[in-house]
Amino acid sequence: MPLRLVLAVQDEQYIEPFLHFARSGEFDRGFSVTAFSRTEAFAQYMEQYGGQVDAVLGETAFFEAVRHDSGERITCIRLCEDEQAEAVNGSLYKYQPLPLLLSAVFEHVRGNREGSAAPEGRSRVYGVTGAVGGCGKTTLALHLVRHLASEGKRVFYLNLETIQSGGLSAPGRGAASAEANGGLARLLYDLKAGEERQEVPKLPVTAYCLRHPVLHGDTFAPLDNLDELMEIGRREAAALMEFIAGSGLYDVVLVDTDSFPHERTETVMEKCDNLVWMVADDWGAIRKTGAWLAHLEKARPTLFNAVMSKTMFAANRISGEVQALTQEKGIQIAAFLPLIPAWTQGNRQGGIMHSPIYQREVMKLCRMLSGRKADSGKGGEERFDSGRSFYRA
Repeated sequence: MPLRLVLAVQDEQYIEPFLHFARSGEFDRGFSVTAFSRTEAFAQYMEQYGGQVDAVLGETAFFEAVRHDSGERITCIRLCEDEQAEAVNGSLYKYQPLPLLLSAVFEHVRGNREGSAAPEGRSRVYGVTGAVGGCGKTTLALHLVRHLASEGKRVFYLNLETIQSGGLSAPGRGAASAEANGGLARLLYDLKAGEERQEVPKLPVTAYCLRHPVLHGDTFAPLDNLDELMEIGRREAAALMEFIAGSGLYDVVLVDTDSFPHERTETVMEKCDNLVWMVADDWGAIRKTGAWLAHLEKARPTLFNAVMSKTMFAANRISGEVQALTQEKGIQIAAFLPLIPAWTQGNRQGGIMHSPIYQREVMKLCRMLSGRKADSGKGGEERFDSGRSFYRA
């Protein structure tokens, strides 16, 4: 979604060329601009719609006309007419070339959000993977995004599956704009072009994505062309993750992947800060998981050790005492996700299935990922006995 900017200056002759350039120049996909020349109209707009504004670029008289509590996340940038005073109090020189001015606005917004983002100005990256398909990776990933967003975190959901599961059916805010701007396909092109020029794309990730109404987080619209997804290899996946995580716009980036082995999945395993590896209490699934882990340990021991140091195994569709999970050495289950029979019948709401029991376990897993202690919670019990694991609903 484009950056939502409010321009507030008294000179209407300044507004006209600004709007023309922002809507037709190289920044047309990056900005959505609303302009005001009267302080009264500006104050009324901010009172009603301030919560939907990302940044205000304006003269001092306009800032004095509104209350400063109209939105904590609004970046306020003052326009000054003295070029020497540009660096004071977040001001920008009013009469500089528009390409430079708009680029500076982007940098101000990005820098302001980096101050409240993850440690060191970079998002935490969580990956979700598994050794077999159909083990519930996407279901867990969507629930993790939704829960993290409910805690007030700014979350980006990145689906790198070759054939996506299609769990997100509802269009999001900014979907039409993202589609018009090219979305993920255009970002991949811009990243590749930027690599050749040794520079990052000028536009923020919000110019390419949409806000999903159910997840309450940002994501890309699915690619229609399967060839475009298949062309996302190791280098492209790494560049995409780094661009989003390094933007300073999000607290958490959650990456949904194909089943291992796959070069994109391996890239996520290498680059993520925490990895959730999905397993099921099924002999075949456990055997395949153990076989791939053994192969990785033998073929690439350095990668194996690095991955295992940040991996949590999550067992899905648990309905009672587990059997197969106790037989594979080296797989220590950190989270037990219950079997929800109604989900097999296709009961969905907005593309995301709901269950209080499942959501409780997702909450525990989120706490473990963030380093907080996971409470057992009321109405359920989780215990370990002689190396065997149980789930009680």
